[in-house]
Amino acid sequence: MPEFVHFLWISALGISLFALAEWMYHVKKIHVEITRKIVHMGSGLLVLLFPIYFQNQWYVLLICGLFQLILVLSNTYGYLKSINAVKRKTYGSLIFHMVVYLVYLAWYYSGSRLHETVHSYVYFYLPILIMAFCNPLATLVGRFYPILKFKTLNKSIGGVLAFWALAFLLSCFTLLYSHLFNAKDITWVAIFIATVASVTELYSKKGLGNLFIPIAVLIVMYLTEFF
Repeated sequence: MPEFVHFLWISALGISLFALAEWMYHVKKIHVEITRKIVHMGSGLLVLLFPIYFQNQWYVLLICGLFQLILVLSNTYGYLKSINAVKRKTYGSLIFHMVVYLVYLAWYYSGSRLHETVHSYVYFYLPILIMAFCNPLATLVGRFYPILKFKTLNKSIGGVLAFWALAFLLSCFTLLYSHLFNAKDITWVAIFIATVASVTELYSKKGLGNLFIPIAVLIVMYLTEFF
């Protein structure tokens, strides 16, 4: 099937996700923090299809640019309330697809070339999974089970621990599947990745964790593999 067809149906799924969030927010009156996280996680799952269906990186740039434009315009003109109606200042949604494209390029020009197998997808999957799922979990746990709050950072021990635990589990499963490391090394590599990602999230403000976390994860993956 031509990649342009994949571009069309994946774009349609992304727009449908936005429409679902808008329906939940306006009709079902679900809080914006919930609908925003649904879009965040749903988009994270959707972009996992990119390495499978796009061998031409220009289609990835096109689809990421399209949704980047939609989000910037909606934020500027007051649309997509299910994403943009949060009271806090955040740039997370505005940089999400830009970061996805950067991670795709990192995978395309390095990880996928180092290992010409499906297992090289871990270079794309793990940074995206940690960004897409660990942040929302940390926010929810930090809200209901904060344990101890860092007032200057607006974060909590509960949120950090939740982020670390999920990042560790995701790292273990994806690295085990990738066969990039020996089984005995996976635990310490996963601990390293989860710790660096958690510290990065802790000190990231205004949604910029969406940028810094995937980059930090990629750097740790490259360092641990080569050293």
